[in-house]
Amino acid sequence: MWDKKIIAISTDFSTQDDAINFVEKLSKSSVDALVLRQKQLDEDGYYALAKEVLKICAKKNLHCILHNFYRQSLKLNHRFFHAPLNLLNQEPNLYKYFHSLGTSIHSKEELELAYKFKVNYAFFGHVFQSACKANLKPKGIEELKAMLKISKIPLYAIGGINTQTILQLKNLNIAGVCIREAFYKSENLKDYVLECKNLLTQKRVKRLKPEEICNYC
Repeated sequence: MWDKKIIAISTDFSTQDDAINFVEKLSKSSVDALVLRQKQLDEDGYYALAKEVLKICAKKNLHCILHNFYRQSLKLNHRFFHAPLNLLNQEPNLYKYFHSLGTSIHSKEELELAYKFKVNYAFFGHVFQSACKANLKPKGIEELKAMLKISKIPLYAIGGINTQTILQLKNLNIAGVCIREAFYKSENLKDYVLECKNLLTQKRVKRLKPEEICNYC
């Protein structure tokens, strides 16, 4: 069993087929969980996609966490949910309806607010420079360390995490890491996930050469 978890965050796919194809590939890897984050969809679109994704995840034993659309999650009878803080402000009793409830935070003040909503865990970031937040200064390792010292709940690092930056996190008492862009851009997702796990748990792994990758497909 891995000490720290690897959580995949889905990107905003152009079509449902693109999203399904990504989840299919992800389900064949050793990733620990998927957060189905699709901010571009409306409620009906998210429900339709989540229904299909949950079927894949159940078949492959991949833990799935639905995001933002809590009514759709409950309609699907899925009790693992990640809620932005603004949603929790509007619906402070969501914890009553889910087995596991998480949120995303960016400061000590938001961590205190998360306690109020009785969440089970939080994503903290963005830790490193991230393409989706190119104009915002990353929080950095030192701020992450400060958050870990005071947090009463498990914290996951998020933002700009890849096989280069993940090495800076291996000795920290985080619950795990969340990865979006690096997974989406990976040509061999299964091997990339495994390499991230090995690096995060301080195991040495040989990086595959391009001509070797086909042997693992």
